[in-house]
Amino acid sequence: MRCNCCFAFSFFRSVWRSFLFYARRTPPAFFLYGFLLVVGTIFFILHFYSWVLPNWNFQRDFEQTVCTVLDKKIAEKKRENILFYRPEIFIQYQFHEQNYQLWTCDELTLAGLESGYIDDLETIKKIVESYKIQEQYPCWVKISDPNYAILFHPSPMWGWFFLMIPISLAGSGFVGLWLTVCRRGFIRRRFTSKRFSAFSFLGSQKKQEQFPTVPDHVTINDSPGTRLAFRLPTLQISMIRIFGAILLGFFWNMISWVILFCVFFTGEEESASFFSRFFAIFFCLVGVVLIAWGINLVLAALSVGATLLELSDHPMIPGRKFRLHLTQFGTFRIRQYTVAVVCEEVARYRQGTDTITNRKTVYSKEIFAKSDFETVGDTPLETEISFSLPYGAMHSFMTEHNEIRWKIAVSADIAGLPDLYRECPIVVRPSAVASSYFAEDDDDLSPR
Repeated sequence: MRCNCCFAFSFFRSVWRSFLFYARRTPPAFFLYGFLLVVGTIFFILHFYSWVLPNWNFQRDFEQTVCTVLDKKIAEKKRENILFYRPEIFIQYQFHEQNYQLWTCDELTLAGLESGYIDDLETIKKIVESYKIQEQYPCWVKISDPNYAILFHPSPMWGWFFLMIPISLAGSGFVGLWLTVCRRGFIRRRFTSKRFSAFSFLGSQKKQEQFPTVPDHVTINDSPGTRLAFRLPTLQISMIRIFGAILLGFFWNMISWVILFCVFFTGEEESASFFSRFFAIFFCLVGVVLIAWGINLVLAALSVGATLLELSDHPMIPGRKFRLHLTQFGTFRIRQYTVAVVCEEVARYRQGTDTITNRKTVYSKEIFAKSDFETVGDTPLETEISFSLPYGAMHSFMTEHNEIRWKIAVSADIAGLPDLYRECPIVVRPSAVASSYFAEDDDDLSPR
């Protein structure tokens, strides 16, 4: 027993340490999607046991039939000098070729003599007046006890509708987590580049152990280019963002417009207050804005095509010349298009219980600029750029609290569409380290 407890303690301690290790190195999006997954799962479980399972049991235990209303009344009961009321309807129905008569309304009415009473007489009157004598209405009869029948059963439509909300939250969180983990390199993509064979996984891992603060370039070099050696991964408009915007706009508008309909068109508009009407209209207007935002993201994703950047060598070395091939697809008119090499310093520190991240651009050099031109699908913007990093430039660096990030930033001012901004991360090696590093794989170290 003691050994089992020690093993369980060691296991949970290892899990907790692993969680803290990855928590310090994961982006905020990881925790955001994790939060959505946890919240969606919790609400799904609660809704499943509070509505799905009871509704499933109701559909299994009850059978719908038609009844005739013979009489109706409002039952009264006095408690502590306060009158309470409940509706009672006398019905006649046929079930399995036998006739039954019963005073009923809902399950609370049949639960006992003391249940189902409320002090709102107006609500009870509306329920009783909604049933007319000698008229036929649907009722639900208990299969195991035909003497048990109810007139009122809430529609399952709203239950299924609200079930979609936690499913959507959990699904969005799961997809977001999966894509975030893939993007962070926890799931290794297969290596397809022939040039990448020189940088084998074991060799790269060995060199990474020699320089642990220099980020590894494995996940950047695994995609071969068509014009140059490597195609850089481009951070473009996130499909999760587009999917989230569409999902948020859909559910927000569905709920807000249903509330607006209930406030103005269900006969309760006389009792609705000014604030109820105001907020119903306000939420509908917010829903319209969310629709416009989602349409704008979709148009931006469809109209602005892909940005392809291919690099002649990677990782990069300060002072050495490199070639960059740019291809911009899409059909639009561009006012200004620029490509720059940017170095960014990131510092993380704790202030109380919060983790604060500061970013500062320490180097930025524009290597390509073009203004006032148009692109079409058949003739994209295509050019090759030669550039180099300055001698003595700080190499890429990554620790728990400090980081030096190098990237190629593409920005464009597009007429009639949101501004374009895309980034391609790159790794810069220390000059002396890079020379010895490439000497093992390439005999030609001359500038290109």
